[in-house]
Amino acid sequence: MARDLPGSVVNSLRVLGLIVATSGVITLLIWLRRDDVILGWAKGNPSAQELLAQGGIEMLRESPIVPGFVALSVVAFVGFAALVLVLGSFFVGGYGWTRPVLTATAGVGVLVGVVCLDSNLPVVFVVLSALVIVEGLVLSFFLWQRETTAYLRRV
Repeated sequence: MARDLPGSVVNSLRVLGLIVATSGVITLLIWLRRDDVILGWAKGNPSAQELLAQGGIEMLRESPIVPGFVALSVVAFVGFAALVLVLGSFFVGGYGWTRPVLTATAGVGVLVGVVCLDSNLPVVFVVLSALVIVEGLVLSFFLWQRETTAYLRRV
C-alpha cells in the first residue's frame, strides 16, 4: 500500500534530489575543467606557482603536490549519493532521527559551498556553490515544517 506523503516531505525529497543532481554536475565539471580547477587551487599555493612558472600547466598537472580533484570529487559524489539514498529511504519510512542527520548534512553542504565561494574557482563553480547553499537552506526549511513533524510522529 502506498503511503500518502505530506507536501513538506515530498518537497524535502525533491530538494535532496536537486542537491544530488547539482553535486553530479559539479563532479562532471571538475573533470571537464580540471585544468581550471588546478589553476584556481594554484593561486593560493606558492609551490604550485613556482611549478607553473617553470613548466606551465602540464608540469603542474603531473606534480605530486596537486590533489587528485577528479578522484576526490567522484568518491565524494558516490558516497554522498549513497548516503542520501539511505537517509531518504529512512526519512520516508518515518524515522525521526533522519531529520537532524539530513539537516546536519545540509549544513555541511552549506559550509562547503561557502568555502568554495572564496577559492579562486571559475565562475560556474561559484554559481553552483551558491546554488548548493540555497538548496541546503531550502531543504532545512522543508525538513522542519509542522507537516513534517506531524508525519514523523504519525508514522
